[in-house]
Amino acid sequence: MKNVVDKRVVVTLPLLVLMVSLAFCGVASAQEKSDTTPCPKPYIKLIKPGLAKAGQQVIVRGRRFGKERKTGVVVFPPGINGKIISWANNRITTVVPSGAKSGKVIIKTVCAASNGDFLKVVE
Repeated sequence: MKNVVDKRVVVTLPLLVLMVSLAFCGVASAQEKSDTTPCPKPYIKLIKPGLAKAGQQVIVRGRRFGKERKTGVVVFPPGINGKIISWANNRITTVVPSGAKSGKVIIKTVCAASNGDFLKVVE
C-alpha cells in the first residue's frame, strides 16, 4: 500500500509544479498585454527634480505616454498645461508653467489620465 501512495506523490508533484508554472506565465502574459493595448493608461514613475520654479524644466519619467507629443499634455496644479520640450513614450521634458502650484502633476493622453506625482513648486 505504501508503494501506491509514493507513486501518487511522485506523479502529483510534477503535475502541481507544471500547473503553478503555467499560472505564473498567465499572470506575466496578462501584464505584458496590458502595456500593448491600443490605448493604455499612462503611468508616472517620478518627476525630476522634485522641487522646481516656474520656467524651469522638469523631466517626467514613466511609461505609456505615447510616442508623439500630440498624444497628450502635462497638467500642473491647478490645471495648467506645461510647455512640452520633448516627448517620448517613457520620458517627457516640460517647463513648469507660470501660476503652477505644488501638488500632483498628471499626464493626460487621448487614452486616460495618469496617476499623479508630487512636485513642489517654489517662488
